[in-house]
Amino acid sequence: MKMLVLAALASLSLAAQAEAQVRSSDPQSVARALKDAGYKSELTKDGEGDPIIRSVASGYKFTIFFLNCEAHRNCGDIQFYIGWTNKLSPERANVWNSKHRFARAYSDGQGEAALEYDVNFEDQAIPDALFRKDLELWDMLVGRFATFVDEKP
Repeated sequence: MKMLVLAALASLSLAAQAEAQVRSSDPQSVARALKDAGYKSELTKDGEGDPIIRSVASGYKFTIFFLNCEAHRNCGDIQFYIGWTNKLSPERANVWNSKHRFARAYSDGQGEAALEYDVNFEDQAIPDALFRKDLELWDMLVGRFATFVDEKP
């Protein structure tokens, strides 16, 4: 009986280790996790050579930026970003930010609406399931923000 329990525990341990992981230092793992969650995932590079991923949430195109990279690799964090051409005053952005904890809104240099959501990896892998929760939250926030920027203040 003891051997069966030990074998079962070992099997569970191996299954946990085999669970797919997402790392900011591995853009392919982020792209794969997006696709596995049913999102578009186009891995490319920005103008400086750092990886970026283009995708769609709630019908709106967004970008995932890889931040704190060393020589365009080994990036420490990622940031979901989406921008609108709709104008957004700093006061209106503050209304959003006072009600939404995870994604921050701001008015960019042209006065247009932008929304960002950071995922802090701290040089660690996160399970696919947790990354999927981040995606679901981001998707929901994008939908809410789209409605928010279309509303009259």
